[in-house]
This record gives sequence, C-alpha cells and structure tokens, in this order.
Amino acid sequence: MTLAQGGVDEAGGAAVIYLEGDLDMQAEEKVVAEIETALDGPQRDVVVDLSAVPFLDSSGVRALLRGREAAQRRGVQLYVRDPRRIVLEVLQITGVAPLFGLPGAA
Repeated sequence: MTLAQGGVDEAGGAAVIYLEGDLDMQAEEKVVAEIETALDGPQRDVVVDLSAVPFLDSSGVRALLRGREAAQRRGVQLYVRDPRRIVLEVLQITGVAPLFGLPGAA
C-alpha cells in the first residue's frame, strides 16, 4: 500500500489522501495513521481517494471506519471517493458505503 497525502483541496477545503494498492490487514495501521495525520490539519473534512485501490478486505473496511470515528471525534467528516467497482461493492455489501458518502447497495 502506497500512501500519499494530497494536501488541501482548494474547492472544498478538505484534506485528500490518495491510496494505492491493496487495502488489507498489512495496510490497516498505515491507513489509520495517515487519516489521523490528515485530521491534525485545519481542513473541514478528509477525503480518501480509492481510485488506485484494486482490493479491499474487512481490515480495509475497519481502517476506514476507525478513520471515520477519529474524524467524528474532531467534528469533521471522512468521505471516500472514486472507488473501483469491486471496492464499492465490498463497501455496499458490508453496509458502510453510505457512511462515507457513497451510494448504498442497489
């Protein structure tokens, strides 16, 4: 898993984190740490870009949920954007997609 914090999105004032690679057990702690680092900034929200994530398992879902909880404690929102179809399906099947601003199961 490659992590790159994208800085602040000028249009929305959100910190954007770009993830690349599998979001699995090996990446879980790195992802949570990156989200928490992004939450230390002055932005209103945090956006996790999943466009380069081909695989997401339950550990990846847990990492995103942990990040969301950390964001809520700070009074900001955590969103997910641009998941690949299979990643979106995992988020929908587990019922968490709407928590991240994504459509629920069809």
